[in-house]
Amino acid sequence: MSPRPPDPTPRPQGWLAFSVVAVGTVMATLDGNIVNVALPTLARELGAEVGPLQWVVNGYLIAITATLVPLGRLGDRLGHRALYAGGLLVFTAGSALCGLAGGLGALVAARVVQALGASAMMAIGPAIVTAAFPPTVRGRALGAVGTVVALGLTAGPPLGGLILSHLSWRWIFYVNLPIGLAGAAWALRVLARGGGTAGGPLLDLALFRIPTFSWGLAAGLLSYAAMFSQTFLTPFFLARVLGLAPGALGLVLAAVPLALSVASPLAGWISDRFGERRLPAAGMLLVAAGLVALSSARADGGVASVAARLALCGAGMGLFQAPNSALVMGALPRGRLGSGGGLLATARNAGMALGVGLAGVLFALRAGPGARGEAFLAGYALALRAGAGLALLAAAASLARGRAAPPARPAPPRAA
Repeated sequence: MSPRPPDPTPRPQGWLAFSVVAVGTVMATLDGNIVNVALPTLARELGAEVGPLQWVVNGYLIAITATLVPLGRLGDRLGHRALYAGGLLVFTAGSALCGLAGGLGALVAARVVQALGASAMMAIGPAIVTAAFPPTVRGRALGAVGTVVALGLTAGPPLGGLILSHLSWRWIFYVNLPIGLAGAAWALRVLARGGGTAGGPLLDLALFRIPTFSWGLAAGLLSYAAMFSQTFLTPFFLARVLGLAPGALGLVLAAVPLALSVASPLAGWISDRFGERRLPAAGMLLVAAGLVALSSARADGGVASVAARLALCGAGMGLFQAPNSALVMGALPRGRLGSGGGLLATARNAGMALGVGLAGVLFALRAGPGARGEAFLAGYALALRAGAGLALLAAAASLARGRAAPPARPAPPRAA
């Protein structure tokens, strides 16, 4: 009697583990977008200019970028359960410190504490989902994580606007406290105890000899740098130039994740049927077009016009993200998927930090402190056009990957 084939249906424990990852994912994505909506409010309440205020965003991103790979390796050694639950608790503690901050310096320091917890969750979350599901349904589970990310990104701006319209800015951080504590308790209850693995190199440099992987990392870094050139400055444009209140501002910013959530499944459908290699480049061309269009926005252009240009950027990122990640991860040996995923996340966060930093510097050079009106528009346009240039470089990196030769195979033995 032949053995029965493995059951492709995931066990209930798999979805319970997924629910743990979903809690941390929602917290991290919501918090990032809520903080972006709050930047104009923070500038007013803390008496900070645009330049110094970028460290509320960049301190968080740089700390994540610096710790993703070592925390991922630490999770492999100590066990995923302990590190993920610890990450939730550290993120929650950092949120409390953010809410209590009395000035900009204290807020930036508290954001770094938040980032350490977020980094642990980002590094370990995909490994938890991968281990919890059999290969036959693992793609479905990882796709569900992407859906949770899209939901968090979409809900962040309007929720942030709602909180800021009725409560102090401190509540954008306090809202994390009950969620984080409940999530940590749930993680300790649901996730299985497990021992760590043997030691090994923190960073496998051999991965960078794989052209598809290396070009994909470069494209990923440049794509997020391009997008975050507008992510940092657009809330100020909506508040200072269009005069929007926090609630309306959040709704306009939701155009990006909404368009991304529509384009991402479409990108998956197209890549399944026609291949993945050209989609990332096409997505980056859309982002470049959206950023150039957004750079010419004016006070009399209307909110709908700005939302449409933001949606074009979001659609471009939706076409880019999933195919680029699939190409990067598909180029790796199975035993290096964890390391490769950590490096991909590191490139993503490094790109975000680069985009925010570059936008802040260019804006300050052109607009100057406290800029409004035409001075603000000049700095905004320069930063976004630089972002469009980065998007074009990301498109070029994607096409270069397509031309790269596959890794050489060993020559067959000669006949005797």
